[in-house]
Amino acid sequence: MTLGRLHVSARTRNRLLVGTAVALAGGVAWLVRSKRPQPPAPAPAPPRIGYSRNGSAPTPVAGANAENGR
Repeated sequence: MTLGRLHVSARTRNRLLVGTAVALAGGVAWLVRSKRPQPPAPAPAPPRIGYSRNGSAPTPVAGANAENGR
């Protein structure tokens, strides 16, 4: 077991530094993204007038059958 410095080449040291920087940047980006407020859930679609999924007649809307005053 040596007590001196480990002799690492400059290329290996640079790769370790770049890998550490990339991992750190990824962790920070993940943390920032996870802390962002989430948008609200989309509202349910309103019912379509005159369209029925189960084959029954659509329910009339009050005043929908009013004519032009004749």
